[in-house]
Amino acid sequence: MKNNDQDASVEQRINDLITQAPVAISFLKGYELIIESANPHILELWDKQNDIIGKPLAAALSGAQGRAYVQLLREVYKNGHIQYGSETKVWLYRNGYRNLFYFDFVYKPVKDASSMVTGVMIVATEVTKQVVARQLLEDAEERLRLAIEATGIATWDLDMLNDIIITSPRLTEIFGLDPDEKVTHQQLRDMVHPDDKQTLLKAFEIAEKTSIYLYDARVVWADGSIRWIRTSGKLIFDDRHKPLRMLGTTHDITERKQDELMKNDFIAMASHELKTPLTSLKAYTQLLVVKAKKMGDAFFIGALEKSENQINKMTRLIHGFLDMSKIESGKLQLNATVFDVNLLTAEVVADSLPGAMEHDILFNAGAPVLITADKEKIAEVIGNLISNAVKYSAKGSTVTITTKTEGQQLRLSVKDQGIGLKQKDQQKIFQRFFRVDNERTRGLSGFGIGLYLSAEIIRMHHGKIAVESEEGKGAEFYFLLPLAVLPA
Repeated sequence: MKNNDQDASVEQRINDLITQAPVAISFLKGYELIIESANPHILELWDKQNDIIGKPLAAALSGAQGRAYVQLLREVYKNGHIQYGSETKVWLYRNGYRNLFYFDFVYKPVKDASSMVTGVMIVATEVTKQVVARQLLEDAEERLRLAIEATGIATWDLDMLNDIIITSPRLTEIFGLDPDEKVTHQQLRDMVHPDDKQTLLKAFEIAEKTSIYLYDARVVWADGSIRWIRTSGKLIFDDRHKPLRMLGTTHDITERKQDELMKNDFIAMASHELKTPLTSLKAYTQLLVVKAKKMGDAFFIGALEKSENQINKMTRLIHGFLDMSKIESGKLQLNATVFDVNLLTAEVVADSLPGAMEHDILFNAGAPVLITADKEKIAEVIGNLISNAVKYSAKGSTVTITTKTEGQQLRLSVKDQGIGLKQKDQQKIFQRFFRVDNERTRGLSGFGIGLYLSAEIIRMHHGKIAVESEEGKGAEFYFLLPLAVLPA
């Protein structure tokens, strides 16, 4: 009697657990699938009440859909194999409204101690929230994909561990291949112009430090034609800072590059044509200065010297445009020699004094520092940095030039007491034509090429150029160059 009571108690606890379970559960007994238990959740799915318990499932569920459902469960009973239903659509009335819901089903045969099938257990878990969330994400991804494709931009996903790349069809088009063609990462790299392969390596070295991958390069199509591409991406690391994955975009910038080359050709031609008349104008002005000094006419001497300063300024600007066109067309050649950078800096400071009469220019020269570089181009960089410091600092303030060695490198810095730079502007200050735009700079002349040219010249010397600044507290521009290696 006691055992019977215990069995009844256990059975009641099991029924209570099934009833209170957060998922839909039912147990069907025998081939006729008699409904022995069914909790409220499964009854909601079937749209039935408790009165179906004890009845065959076929009698409880009518219609073609009900018959197909019964047939499925009888197959499970007969073959003894578990069946799964994934994200099954079910229309239900909830809160007075009929809506579509999604469920994962498990149909599991129940066996006795002799492994004979005695019934089928149904477990259904609602997955509506997960399905709807995934559908929204897929819809957003599809909209993004269509928007990206409309701009002509290609997307890619690179597995850094296995060197496997997944690309959008647009990427193969940009490389002159069929949109449906499957390509490897190595195939794409092999199509990069030989002269630009080093650009990719440097871009990756920067990405390893900053996670930002960015470069412009040429690709050679199968027919021999050359196209320009711009690639940008983000490098993702593991906990040990080992590269795992890179996501990015690539787009064709050939037309933009061609426009730039045409513009550079025009600038070069115009600058070249201006050089001859300016040279003549400077020569005549110098002759007039000599005559004015003999005559002792202070007014004419001052006016002619100011005119000569403006001619020198125009000459430097023209040389800057010529250098820019040469740099961007890859035609700028360096004439490297060994020289003392302190002597060169002293010469540049002396040349800068006439244009900085209202500033104090201090040069802190240490011991002689020898470097191997293009003397004329390095002088241009130093002059640009001094001119920039004078332009953006108040009259009467001090500009300090310092040279020193750091390990096997020269460090030359130009520090001013001027308006300084915002952090966001420091990231762009060496870009071509970039100028800080605020109320304190709008009245100042310039094209925004001096610092760009300086950065490119230092880059060509395998050096580094940078700025340290705080808005309103001045700026310190500096560059690093390798010291000269002299024979033992």
